[in-house]
Order: sequence, then C-alpha cells, then structure tokens
Amino acid sequence: MRRWLVAVVAALGVLVAVGLAVTYFAKLRRVAAEAECQNNLRAIALFAGHHAQPKPGRAGPQLPHEIPAGTIVLPDVPPDGRLSWFVDVLPGFDQRRQPDLEQIVAGIDRGRPWAADANQHIATFSLKTLLCPGNPPAPDGRSPAPTCYVGIAGLGADAASIALPPAPTAVPPRAGCFRYDSPTPFDRIADGLSQSLLLGERSGDLGPWLRGGPATVRGLDDARGALPLVAAGGQFGGNHPFGSNWAFADGSARFVTDRVDPKVLYGLATIAGAEADALPGE
Repeated sequence: MRRWLVAVVAALGVLVAVGLAVTYFAKLRRVAAEAECQNNLRAIALFAGHHAQPKPGRAGPQLPHEIPAGTIVLPDVPPDGRLSWFVDVLPGFDQRRQPDLEQIVAGIDRGRPWAADANQHIATFSLKTLLCPGNPPAPDGRSPAPTCYVGIAGLGADAASIALPPAPTAVPPRAGCFRYDSPTPFDRIADGLSQSLLLGERSGDLGPWLRGGPATVRGLDDARGALPLVAAGGQFGGNHPFGSNWAFADGSARFVTDRVDPKVLYGLATIAGAEADALPGE
C-alpha cells in the first residue's frame, strides 16, 4: 500500500512539473511573439522613427517630413486598384531578413496598377516583416501574399478618403495618419506623434501587401453593427492573447490590452488634436 501511494504521489509530481513547464514555455512563446510583432511594427514605421528621433548624420532634407500617401496614386485608378504605400517604405526593410528585397523593389512597376502582370508576380513574394509571428498566415507562393499590418486612416470606414486641406485650414476631425490620395505632413498631427496611431495588426480578412485600398489602409469603424474593434476576426487584433500591438506616429510600438476602452483607440486614431485621449497609465 505504501509503495502504491508513493508511486501515485511521484506520478502526480511529474504531472504537475510537466504542466508547469508547458505553461512556462507557452508563456515564453507568447511573450516572444508579442515582442517580435512589435519589432515588425517598428521596422515598418522606421521612417516615422527617423523623423521623431533623428540620428546623427541624418539632418536636413534626408529626414522624412511626412507620412506617405496610402497608395501610389494613378489618375483614374481607384485606391484598391493601385499599389500600396508599402512600396514607398520597402527599401528601408532589413535585407538580412528579406534576402530577395532588392529583387522585389526592382520588380515593382510603380506606373501601373497593382493588377498588372509584373506587379502580380511581385505580389506573391511573402515579406517576413509584414507577417505577425503570433498568428502567421501561410502564403502559398502562387497567390498574392498578405499583410497582417495596415495603416490607420482615422475614424470611420471611409476615413481613408478624407482629404487633408492645406495649412492653416484645420484638419478634419475624423482624419488619421493615412489617406489614399495624399501624404500627411508630420506637422499636421496636432494630437502628438506618440498619441496618434500609425499602424494596427489584423488577424482576419487579410489583404495583399502590394494592393492599395482597404487591404493596407483602414479606418477604425465605429458605426453601429461594425465588427468588434479588437478581437479574433474583428477589425484589428486577434493575433495575441490579452491584447494587440499598435505602432504610433513617432515610430514606437506598444502592446494594448484588450480591456482598453474602444473610445480611447477611436481618439488615438485621429490627428486633429480635439481629444485628450491617452493609453491607461500615460
């Protein structure tokens, strides 16, 4: 009887130890995926980081002064028929992570729609920086490869179509960092760069990274009946337990808990300076 009891206790001890180890390594994987996702966002937002914190030797005209237009504008071609803004920032990606980067950049025909044959071929290249490691899709090498990250256009499903009037005319209250047809000068972001959403991550309805329109630029839809703002299969998030990663107009990236009030994210999505919203603890 005593031997049986010792064996049972030993077996329970092993099961507990295994359970703790599994939980520990699962947590490590989750934290590592969140950190790598933030690194991806910072890499995409490198142009914004250079503006907010210029490095020695990058003075004068080399410094970026605006967020690029959300599409490569072509007359008479609708936004979802154009190339995306990623075309403008691709040269800044790390070639060590993407050895075929030069081939990709050289192969893009900026003067033609995204559906042009040459651009469709380039669209099949998967970009590691644009895939969230917490929930990576599986590109097949034949179809256009997706992006998990999109530019934030402001508040409302139509926010990317809001025109930005020239200064000193006030910025429209629903406008965000990106719009389809024109760039956004950093000095028009009255809310502050560190309090203006630049990029968000998505888990559902992913679009091709090379395609303009909603595939790569989205507003936060606050209309009645819209999908949940942050959830698996919602407008944003769904790649990590407990929250989602976002990049800001200063080039930083932060993890935002899924308990955050959606109204805070709605305020952070705009750049007009009418709100005092900030993330909890800031």
